[in-house]
Amino acid sequence: MEHTYEVLESDLQMALERNEFRVYYQPKLHLVSGKIIGVESLIRWEHPIQGLLSPDKFIPLAEKTGLIVPIGEWVLRTACIQMKEWQKVGMQSLFLSVNLSVLQLYQPDFVDCVRQIFAETEFSSKYIAFEITESMMMDEEKVLPTLMGLKRLGVQISLDDFGTGFSSLRYLREFPIDRIKIDRSFIRYCTTDLNDTAIVKSIIAMAQQLKLVVIAEGIETRDHLIFLQHHFCNIGQGYLFSKPIPAEELLQCRDQIEQIVIREGIPQAVNYHDFLENEIEKARQDLRDTMRLQQGLIFKIKREDDKFIHTLCDGELLHKLGLIPEQVVGKELKDFIPEKAANEITSYYELAWKGQENVIFEREINDIYYISSLRPIHRGGQVTEVIGSSMNISERKKAEELERQSLLLVNR
Repeated sequence: MEHTYEVLESDLQMALERNEFRVYYQPKLHLVSGKIIGVESLIRWEHPIQGLLSPDKFIPLAEKTGLIVPIGEWVLRTACIQMKEWQKVGMQSLFLSVNLSVLQLYQPDFVDCVRQIFAETEFSSKYIAFEITESMMMDEEKVLPTLMGLKRLGVQISLDDFGTGFSSLRYLREFPIDRIKIDRSFIRYCTTDLNDTAIVKSIIAMAQQLKLVVIAEGIETRDHLIFLQHHFCNIGQGYLFSKPIPAEELLQCRDQIEQIVIREGIPQAVNYHDFLENEIEKARQDLRDTMRLQQGLIFKIKREDDKFIHTLCDGELLHKLGLIPEQVVGKELKDFIPEKAANEITSYYELAWKGQENVIFEREINDIYYISSLRPIHRGGQVTEVIGSSMNISERKKAEELERQSLLLVNR
């Protein structure tokens, strides 16, 4: 017989005292190796009459009554104790995810409470991520200080249900987010709906550029797994691998679960090769980003058919000179600066190409003064390319000119 709302509320108030809550764990798998690298802790209520209740049956009531605060503390403490037990049997690097309520974040002593639980359980904060939803961050004045306090403890913050709200990108910029979970509603149709396909691919690519761990939840089919592997998603969870299960069952089923990615997914050798290729491309993009953001200018040249062709060029100085990489790379000097200046600079290129070390020259373009240094790169006893770096010296030139004018005035 269905309990009334009032009875259920009364039962909920006694549930902690009666030890009726249970923590289930859903494994998170690395989508290349197939290894379980983390778990998400999920509460269940073993009601004496209604049986095992899922969170949607009682969490809204716990939120309304404020009981979510002590219940949340109990989940965190219980999960930390369980993680320590798993560490004793060889699962040392397992990562724990714990869902937070906005009411917990509103508690002025919440960070101290978390610190105390870590101390009591001797569980390291570096192995835990607190999962929050986008709606929880709307009250920025209350929530942000708490999140920053948690970060100072060494935990990670994971943004759950990513992509379902209106301000996800703003939150990534303004909040201390380390991980994002792609909402299951996008994963469900990622292989059949072109819009969801594009959204999932874009979220993964963006997360990688922002150096965020990306997790796909709701993986239910082999097609989901292969799609996410093809697009280099880091971590996945879902019913294809395992539903949330008790701790003892997860330990028993660990080996079977870790065979699923190998059995159902892309062959590991191919997947690992693709993964390495993706890592190489990410490293190249990191290099390009670093070059673009550095204050000066970096470039490389090669000699082709007696022409000096630029094979790489970027940096803040380049843009100040009124140029972009696309105007320089693959081109010789005369293609983007006046011929007279091109001929003069080419003479310095010649010196470096002949093996002279530390060729230095100064130039001015568009009222920007800069100094460049060239260095030949030798392979097999021959110069195969020249690398150069340039630095903006406009301020120095202005200071020198002011000093010169001051001396002229003094000497009149």
